[in-house]
This record gives sequence, C-alpha cells and structure tokens, in this order.
Amino acid sequence: MRIRLRNLLAEWCLAALRDARGSTPLRALAAFAERTDETGRAEGMATEQMAILASTGCFETDGVGVLLAPHLRHDLPALRARLPLLLDASAKSRALCGDPTTRDGLASWSLCAAAALFNTGLFFEVHELLESDWHRATGDLKTILQGLIQVAVGLHHQTEGNIRGALTRLNAGNEKLRRFRPAAHGIDLEGLCTAVERIVTRLRLTPGVPIEAPRLVVRQPFSENTR
Repeated sequence: MRIRLRNLLAEWCLAALRDARGSTPLRALAAFAERTDETGRAEGMATEQMAILASTGCFETDGVGVLLAPHLRHDLPALRARLPLLLDASAKSRALCGDPTTRDGLASWSLCAAAALFNTGLFFEVHELLESDWHRATGDLKTILQGLIQVAVGLHHQTEGNIRGALTRLNAGNEKLRRFRPAAHGIDLEGLCTAVERIVTRLRLTPGVPIEAPRLVVRQPFSENTR
C-alpha cells in the first residue's frame, strides 16, 4: 500500500480509537468499499461521505461517484482487506479502553488501545499510536514503549516481506523488553518476549513460512506504577 494512503488510514484509525465521532471518516471509507467496482469507483454514497474522501487527495469525485486516485488504484484490494481490521480494532478499543481523557497516567489509555491494534495485526498503527507517548515518557516506561514500538515495526516489516528489517527490529525491541520480565506497567512481557523469540528463530530458519503473530496482553486497570 502506498505510504500516503497507509498514513491516512492510520490517522483515521487513531481518531476512531479515541472517540466514536472520530470514526466518521472510516465509515465513509466503509461505504466506499461496499459500493466500489473493480475500477475503484463507487456510486450511491452520501454527499458528506464523498466530500470527506475527496478532501484527502487520495480520492476523486465527479459529483456522482468517488474513485481512488489513479496512482492508488492498485491498492484497492489492500484497502478492502485492511478496512475491517481498522473498524474492528477501533470498536474494541472504545469498548475496552474508554475515553482517553478519563485515564490516569501518561500511557494508560495508549497501552490499552495499542493492545487492541496489535492483536488485530495493525502493527504500523501501534507505532503511530505509541510514538508520541514514547517521546514524552521517562525512565522504565520510556524503554518499554520503545521496545513495544520496535517489536511492532518488526512485525510490520515481516508482513511486508522485509525479513532483514524484521529481525533487526524484533531483536532490538525484545532486548529492551526482556529486562522487565515477567511483567511491567500492566504488560505481560514474559508471554510477549517468549513469542517474539520463537518468531525470530522461525524467520531465521524458514523466512518464507507464515508466522503466528504474538499477542499483547495489558492488564486493566493500568497504573504507571504497576510492576
């Protein structure tokens, strides 16, 4: 998927994680995906939805229909495949994690939401979500957030077929997280680190074989002082 479209989807997903009202762009995209034909054109959408898509630069409209911009049309299958994951993860996050403004601590809500993304296979979005918290964090939490980001980026590289990049990031992230096993800040690091170690071994021995992605388990309620 082209970077511009991938980043747009991630931006919309993060907005939907935080507030159901933020899911309006994703719902517009869902309407597009339901109606689009093999050429990437959809008709019968609400005017407001057409306007949302057309404003991004990734879509075009003639007033009757909406279609992906010409340079993005080969991304239509990937868009259709990714959209249900984005909708599923954002709904799960809102149900489990609630409103981020009601959470105590720097990364309480973010870690909860990151688990919803991670366990849906949205590893790029995990990076986008946690990066700002990592920049602001200090001490052990900063190291843990960086480790989680690196593991997520490694898994994203693996899904893109970049095995070398995957191994580099997975090893770097796991090295940071192993220091805090078995658990820290509500995160089951024992289970995560063990699963990542198995993946690294599998990728080294049989890089073309599909892997089973690990799960990120975050206990609730979360406290930044939880160890």
